[in-house]
Amino acid sequence: MRANPLLYKEFRQRMRARRTPLVVAGYFVSMAALTFFLLYENVQGQLVLVLPARSEQVFLLMSLLQMTVVAFLTPAFAAGAISGERERRTLVVLLTTPLSPFGILVGKVLSSSALLALLLVVSLPLYSLVFLFGGAVPQEVLAVFGFQVLNIVLIAALSVLWSTIALRSGWSTVLSYATVGFMVIFSGVVGYGLRLLAQSPMEFFALRWSNDLLALNPLWMEASLAGVVNVSRHAWVLFLGFYAALVAVLAVPAVFRLRPQLWRLLPGDERNYQ
Repeated sequence: MRANPLLYKEFRQRMRARRTPLVVAGYFVSMAALTFFLLYENVQGQLVLVLPARSEQVFLLMSLLQMTVVAFLTPAFAAGAISGERERRTLVVLLTTPLSPFGILVGKVLSSSALLALLLVVSLPLYSLVFLFGGAVPQEVLAVFGFQVLNIVLIAALSVLWSTIALRSGWSTVLSYATVGFMVIFSGVVGYGLRLLAQSPMEFFALRWSNDLLALNPLWMEASLAGVVNVSRHAWVLFLGFYAALVAVLAVPAVFRLRPQLWRLLPGDERNYQ
């Protein structure tokens, strides 16, 4: 961490903020209340009747809900990472440090992901309750947890890149939430809708595109880790390849933005980037 002083500074600043313990406590209490409610519904008030099949449904519902929550929370912490520095007139100071543009972006991404990863960590005891009731095995819990961390870093990276490319935090927030909306809502709704159309004469077209769109949906891929749906190796290659390519494409203009010597190449109003 000390190899990147920006990461060290951002990490300490975020963790020492007053809202941090409130966010963590509020999230844990909400998830705990939901977990105990679902487990109570599982046994229907009779504590001697624990149904592993229903506990598996509780595990799946908790996992998908947590993925959805952290997916839409991440842009709130990352979408103003660079644009906020510009609006506070501190971007020039940041660019005078020995850090490279890539180092600045990495520091912002990891620091933005830290609090969300902490939310996942504090929820692990709740997953252990589901595990004790027979709803999941440790391998599934670890796979789901790792996949959620991967998506947090991915969404944080996309949000920071949009924050660097856009000149205002408002635009970067809109673009970040539009990206999350495509990942979570659009790909799921359209992909599942095409799957329902697979019984029609358009079966080949619908099934092909539904599989590709669902492969881009983190909720669908997480459900496969919980053993609810089956996906092929091609789906994982498509998920990782598509979003890695998207990050790489957005990184080019983002690094360009963080090189002051190239600002003179920007058109008219954007030359005064700071």
